[in-house]
Amino acid sequence: MQTTKTTINTTQFAKDVKAGLGKMPKSIPSKYFYDEKGDRIFQQIMNMPEYYLTRAEFEILAEQRIEICDALDAFKTPFNLIEFGAGDGLKTKLLLRYLLDEGAGFTYYPVDISNHILSEFTSALHDEFPGLKTHAVHDDYFGALQQIRNFNDRRNVVLFLGSNIGNFHYADAGHFLHQIAKHCQPGDLLLLGVDLKKDPKLIIQAYDDPHGITAAFNLNLLKRMNAELGADFQLGQFDHYVSYEPQSGEVLSYLISKKDQTIVFSDLDLEIEFSKHELIHTEISKKYSLTELEKLARETGYEPVSHFLDTNNYFTDSLLKISGE
Repeated sequence: MQTTKTTINTTQFAKDVKAGLGKMPKSIPSKYFYDEKGDRIFQQIMNMPEYYLTRAEFEILAEQRIEICDALDAFKTPFNLIEFGAGDGLKTKLLLRYLLDEGAGFTYYPVDISNHILSEFTSALHDEFPGLKTHAVHDDYFGALQQIRNFNDRRNVVLFLGSNIGNFHYADAGHFLHQIAKHCQPGDLLLLGVDLKKDPKLIIQAYDDPHGITAAFNLNLLKRMNAELGADFQLGQFDHYVSYEPQSGEVLSYLISKKDQTIVFSDLDLEIEFSKHELIHTEISKKYSLTELEKLARETGYEPVSHFLDTNNYFTDSLLKISGE
C-alpha cells in the first residue's frame, strides 16, 4: 500500500477503469484507492496493530536521523532534498527538523502531480518551519528532476519513502530506479524505503487484517466507481482476497466476484461481464531481502551505501549512491 495520494481527474479515472476492466485478467491501478474516503480508511490502516510498516519507518527516522544525515553528508555542501510523494510529510519532518536545527544548507523540493496537495503541504510546512527553503514542484517525478537540474548544479538527495517502491514488480522497479539515476548525476543519493521479507503471517495480516479495514479499503474502489462513473457494483457481491508468495516477496490484492454478473457504467455507456470467482487485481506490495535489494540497486546504476533498519528488522531506509555506470 502506498502512503501518498494524488488527485486524478475523472476522465483519466474512466479511461483507466475502462482499459483495466476490459482486459483479461482484469485490473485497476492502485492509485485509485486514494479518494477522500480511501484516504480516511488508509489512516485507519496505518493505525492498526497489524500494519507495522509506518511504525517501523517512523522508528528508523526518529531514532537514526543523526546517522542518516551524516551518511547524506548533509553538513558539507548545500544540496537539493527532493521528495517523491511526500504525503502529509509526518516522517520527513523528522529529518527536516534535524537538518534545520543543525544548520544544513539545503532546499526542500516536494514533488507531486497535484497542485492542491502541494499547496496544502507547503503552506503547512511554512507554518511549522518558517526557516525552511521550500520549492514545490508540480510535475511527475522525472519531469521534476529535469526541472531541478535547470535550477542549479547542486547535488541531489532524493527521498522515496514509505515502501512505495513495493508497488512495482521487480522489473518495473528496476526501470523506475534506472530512470531516477539517468535524471541525476553520479554521486547523487537516493534514500529508499523498502519493506523486508519476514514471517509470511505478519505480512498477510498487514494486508488482510481481522478487523476488516483492509477489506473496506479495497472494496472502496467499487464505491468510488459507483459514485464517479455511474457504476452499479453491489459491494456484497465481491470479496477482498490477498495472497503472499514468500519467494518472490509479492503481496497481491484482489477483488473477487461472488457470482456471474454484469456491471453497468451508466456514465460511460459501458457494461462489464464478470464470471463467478473472477478477479480484479488491485495492488502489488513487493517485499525484498537486503541481498535482493542490493542486486536491484547495482543492476540499475547505484552502489549501496547503508541500510538503516528498525529494531525488528522489518523495514529498511536504504541509502543508495548513483554510480554513473
